[in-house]
Amino acid sequence: MSEPSDVELARRLASRDRTVRESAFASLFARHRQKAFDLAWRVLGDASLAADAVQEAFLTVYEKGPRFEARAQFSSWLYRVVLNRSIDLRRRERRHRSVSLDELHAATSDRGSFAPDRATADRDTAPSSRRPPPDVHAMRAERAAMLNAAIDRLSPKLAAVILLRYPQGLAYEEIGAILDLPPGTVRSRLNRAHAALREMLGDRLDEI
Repeated sequence: MSEPSDVELARRLASRDRTVRESAFASLFARHRQKAFDLAWRVLGDASLAADAVQEAFLTVYEKGPRFEARAQFSSWLYRVVLNRSIDLRRRERRHRSVSLDELHAATSDRGSFAPDRATADRDTAPSSRRPPPDVHAMRAERAAMLNAAIDRLSPKLAAVILLRYPQGLAYEEIGAILDLPPGTVRSRLNRAHAALREMLGDRLDEI
């Protein structure tokens, strides 16, 4: 017997039978928790905050899942909820640590450049185990903190596309699927986000 689809499991969340509801929720959680956490972590750079964002997102799934309309993939809807919760926490928790460029590189195989219309930057050819000198590490951390602060000043719509594109490295089509936007709109928002970051950071953006 084939496993029930995400949509079918979401429908079961409306069941009057508590056992059915909890079983459906457990299945959805098992299927998507890791990718949801990965997305939240890359936005927040903090495991504890990422876990909070995922928990809040799945509570939303439990409450609103029965009303999900299968016009898009359930996973895209879920990850959009995770992204929104993560951005909310990012703005609310100013104490979250700045993610160093080394950590971003370790988190994803392709780290994107912030230059418009470049999909990814050249990979770092140094061994992952080689740590940079303290002064270099401090400079990178300072630049990352500066960039994070600038991203926090963007509107939620612009911040979302930036945080999915870099360091996630998602294609326009993938970002569009999560945000329910056509690729052209994703590209337009990325260009606006780049322009806004350029206005805030000037030539320093090229150094990040």
